[in-house]
Amino acid sequence: MNKIAFHQVKLQSLHFNEVLAGRKTHEIRFNDRDYQAGDCLILREVDDNGDDTGQEMNAEITHVQQGDHFGLADGWCVLSLANTTPLQGIRLIGYLRDRLKEHCDYIETQVPLIKETGHTTYDATRAIEAGRCWVDEANHFLKKFPVVEP
Repeated sequence: MNKIAFHQVKLQSLHFNEVLAGRKTHEIRFNDRDYQAGDCLILREVDDNGDDTGQEMNAEITHVQQGDHFGLADGWCVLSLANTTPLQGIRLIGYLRDRLKEHCDYIETQVPLIKETGHTTYDATRAIEAGRCWVDEANHFLKKFPVVEP
C-alpha cells in the first residue's frame, strides 16, 4: 500500500487563482519530488515578487505525465490536478445553512414564550428573518451544483 505524499509548492497568484477557480487543472513541474497519482499538492500562493501571500490550498494529483514524451523535456512532468477546495467550501455552505435553519427554527419556537414574559420580540423576529434570508441565499447558491455527499 502506497502512502500519500504531501508536496508543498509555491504558485504565482495568477496561476493560484486559476487552480482555485477550477479553470487550471494541470501544473508543469520539474520532477525532483517523485510526484505520484494520489499525492497531495499544498499550493502556497506567492505574489509577483515571490513573497508568500499567506493563502494556500490543496489539490490532489490524479495523473503524472513524465517528461521525454510529447515535447516535454526529460526530468519534467505534467501533473493533472483535482482541486478539492471548492468541494469542501460547498459542503461547508450546506452545513452552515442547515445549522442556521435549525437556529431560526429554535428561535421561532421561543417567540411565544418571549411574548408571555412581556418582553419584546423585535430582536428575535429580526434574527429569524435575516437568518431565513441567508438560508434562501445558500439554497440558491447550492442549486448550481450537483448533490455533494460528504
